[in-house]
Amino acid sequence: MKKIFFLGLVSCFFTSCFAQYDKTRVSKKAHNAFAEANVAMQMGDAESATKMLKKAIEIEPDYCDALILLGDIYHHNHENNKAIELYQKAILIDSVYSCKKYKTLGDIYLEQGNEANAEKYLEKYLSFPKLSPPDKAAAEHDLAEMKFVKEAKAHPVPFEPHKMSNAINSEFDEYYPSMSTDGNTLIFTRRIGRDEDFYISKKINGEWQKAQRMPPPLNSDYNEGALSVTPDNGFVFFTRDCNQTGFGGFDIYISKKSGDKYLTPNNLGEVINSGSKESQPSFSSDGKTLYFMTVRKDGFGGCDLYSSVLTDKGWTTPKNLGTHINTASNEQFPFIHPDNQTFYFVSNGKPGMGLGDIFYSRRKPDGSWGEAINIGYPINTEDDERGIFVTADGKKAIISRAEKGSKNFDLYEFDLYEGAQPNQVTYLKGVITDAKTKKPVGAIFQLIDLSNGNVITESNSDETDGSFLVCIPKGKDYALNVTNDNYLFYSDNFSLKEKTDAEPYLKDVALMPIEVGKSVILKNIFFASNKFDLQTESKAELEKLLAFLSQNKNVKISIDGHTDNSGSSKHNLELSENRAKAVYDYLVSKGIDANRLSYKGFGETKPIADNTTDEGKQQNRRTEITITGK
Repeated sequence: MKKIFFLGLVSCFFTSCFAQYDKTRVSKKAHNAFAEANVAMQMGDAESATKMLKKAIEIEPDYCDALILLGDIYHHNHENNKAIELYQKAILIDSVYSCKKYKTLGDIYLEQGNEANAEKYLEKYLSFPKLSPPDKAAAEHDLAEMKFVKEAKAHPVPFEPHKMSNAINSEFDEYYPSMSTDGNTLIFTRRIGRDEDFYISKKINGEWQKAQRMPPPLNSDYNEGALSVTPDNGFVFFTRDCNQTGFGGFDIYISKKSGDKYLTPNNLGEVINSGSKESQPSFSSDGKTLYFMTVRKDGFGGCDLYSSVLTDKGWTTPKNLGTHINTASNEQFPFIHPDNQTFYFVSNGKPGMGLGDIFYSRRKPDGSWGEAINIGYPINTEDDERGIFVTADGKKAIISRAEKGSKNFDLYEFDLYEGAQPNQVTYLKGVITDAKTKKPVGAIFQLIDLSNGNVITESNSDETDGSFLVCIPKGKDYALNVTNDNYLFYSDNFSLKEKTDAEPYLKDVALMPIEVGKSVILKNIFFASNKFDLQTESKAELEKLLAFLSQNKNVKISIDGHTDNSGSSKHNLELSENRAKAVYDYLVSKGIDANRLSYKGFGETKPIADNTTDEGKQQNRRTEITITGK
């Protein structure tokens, strides 16, 4: 690599801005010394090259070529003060011939945090006419970065990082943290030598326990890294370096959680994985979209961030996230928050503080991503930030960074300032069981936004213990549907519009077996007051009922309407029957055989709650189905 670098210096060195430096005034001895330095450079011998360049400068103190090339060697070796002195001498001798060094000086001063000098030299460089488009773009980027640094340091964001305990951090590198939605399990990558493996820690009584290397099948003889726990805790996506068995050097894998164990991982296949590198997966809370880093032909340069959607037919072709996210440089470490509206990532192609800065973007109404916002100084520094994880409640974050003077990356946690926080979410947590046997049941559940009928999330309960946990945004009304082929589907609705606390919404579900005489209340069938026209919010529930009848073709049902005791008994009886008939008519219109259906109104005669309260009346106004044959 060193030899390649020096060859690169030699090949690009003689390209000036416009003029050729007048070498005729250089003595033969100085010229020969410079030529010997070039030969040494081609051989990768920096020590000999340095010696000969010093000799050339001693003979000819105004020898621009020698001054610049020796400065480049010092710059490469991070001896920047020596490089600055040599570059400045060359500029004084011939500013036009040495104009590229204005750019280099600007970069060095920017690295050193000297924004005033950085701005001066970069603006001078940009004042030269006929710069090549790439050179001009690079200088404009550096100047924008310098101005950003100046502004960011003048307006720091709130940031008080706390290094996580020795139960988590070690003398090795720790990075890419991922936490369970309830905040009690932390999984991260630890690098020991050349080996990367997953480590896990549990929080007990508010304290993180000593992190342990995770057993197979997640860890293997290969290198693993960048694990992401899905918001429902049911799966993990991660990267494995499997050059001999996969599609490329790094592929993305998935493993399902069963109880406290993870099952054998599966490669996501050739749509996601390619001959390139795929890494750093993050999965959305709606159970549909995977975000990851890769290098592809349709990218903008370097590593870009892409997304792919899981459909009934598999993964869609990965889509570049666009210019608001990606640049001609590198974008890495994507993290989609469970609010599914806030996207965090790292870029070194946008104006920032240093090698790689953390940015965030908000989803726009059309589903695209808005302009990326730098998360600010001092969260971002002149060094390299390795991604961010934001907790489900959006109030805390974890980053990986190396302290000044340390070569090792450790995990730090901090309170995330309000401006960079995602939308508020909570989580729905419970257990699904058989109503008769009380045994746990694995089932599919959907959460639906009642305002628009959109599925917010779709997932599965754990087949071992029936547990489920999903993140959901606050401030909405939701329908919950739970299905298993051997049971009547379950429906419920609840409102989080007024919820302000961080406590989870708890909901256990008992599924009824498909048996004659068993009933289920359709809690998401809605009618206007004193009317029997189905409201649009009922569509999701009706589709579930339709799917149930289509799946169970021998099942017959009765549709029963009920009201509270408001109004006359005659009116309530007619209203309840018309409402039951509205559901009947919908099913028949969708192709369900009318011989499998019946309907009846019961008015106020079969209350299930006290009619003296508003809450009781609401429960009594209901539509039920009962199995009448199978």
